[in-house]
Amino acid sequence: MSLFGDDVNYNLEFRSTKDDGWYHCGVVLEHRNRLRVKFKHFDQICNDEVFSVSDFSTNDDVSKFLQRFRPESEPIGDNRCSRVSEGLMVSAACTGGNHLRKFDAVVEAVIKKKHSPEKCLCTCLLFWQHGPEEGHTTRTNLSSVYLIKSGSVDPTVLNFTKLVKEKVNRASIEFTLIPKNPYLFKGTSSNENITKPQDFGSVGHSSHDGFSAGSEGFFPVSDQGCEKETGNQHYLILENLETDLCPLFLIDFIHEQTLITAQAYIIPHLLSETCARAAIVVDKKTELETIYKFLNNPNHIIVSSSGRPWVLAEDKVRTGSFSTNLHGFPPMSEKGNMKKDLKVVKLGTEEYTKAKKQKDLYMVFRNHLNDVVQRLAMEEEIINNGPAQ
Repeated sequence: MSLFGDDVNYNLEFRSTKDDGWYHCGVVLEHRNRLRVKFKHFDQICNDEVFSVSDFSTNDDVSKFLQRFRPESEPIGDNRCSRVSEGLMVSAACTGGNHLRKFDAVVEAVIKKKHSPEKCLCTCLLFWQHGPEEGHTTRTNLSSVYLIKSGSVDPTVLNFTKLVKEKVNRASIEFTLIPKNPYLFKGTSSNENITKPQDFGSVGHSSHDGFSAGSEGFFPVSDQGCEKETGNQHYLILENLETDLCPLFLIDFIHEQTLITAQAYIIPHLLSETCARAAIVVDKKTELETIYKFLNNPNHIIVSSSGRPWVLAEDKVRTGSFSTNLHGFPPMSEKGNMKKDLKVVKLGTEEYTKAKKQKDLYMVFRNHLNDVVQRLAMEEEIINNGPAQ
């Protein structure tokens, strides 16, 4: 495939590793081991960003790389300023330079003015999430604001990440068979392998089954878990909850925020664990998708009174029967704490920043645990079937 041909489809935005800005781009897979990111408004090849399969060492690296891509954002337009509201995450053009680059920001306020359909005069206050104005609020014309769109991952990017994952998994098996440190048990890792928090993402942070990173798209995959659809209940799993959270309080909170009445089951935790998990169960898939969108909204985080942020255990909504698993866990508990205040903290606030740091810290732990589980599974396979020839 020619690097300069017309076959490049410029349908994406890429968050550049050079200046952290979002640019209009297309991608080309070269020699089945490199992905070239070509920027639409840069003609010279020296401006391309090129990534090799060998540049990635963990599945977490792959997840973070995927989150640098998204569909091309949509300009507001002169007659659609009503689509912008307080609290909305948008992408906005940054002044300076010869080429259009955008950075993400949260709309703090919209200052509306009467205008004709041909020319919008409205402005807004933006709290910048990254870029030259990160952490500051500036006033911007709505003509410079773009709506962030969701959609599936570009097939070329997806093919490249599949090649990367194959390489990472092979390296992981080799690491397990020949440990670098003879004093480590097989299947464990040194501090070098503890993953870092993701910079750009939503909830999923791992490629391990059951803790999907949403690597097949920019939106959750529904009903593709390992459970077979044998019942008419739909559910998702929450984690990092307070250990004394009452299910009834959880039900009330979900209803208050979404107007949906769900069932809640607190899953028993070990005495050594500092947080709990819960299952949110409804009879209609559409209701669960509404709950999921609320929990996974990047513009806010749900936290307890102690500041502990909720985390979705999976990027999947599941379907199945609870007759043999969760019905043993009472949906209500007299011992549960009914006074655990839950809050929805908004993006752009100090509370959100603190909650995001705690959530990232939790994800470091969970990603590391996922890696250990994967190595355990490989070790068990080696014990059962013998080492690969």
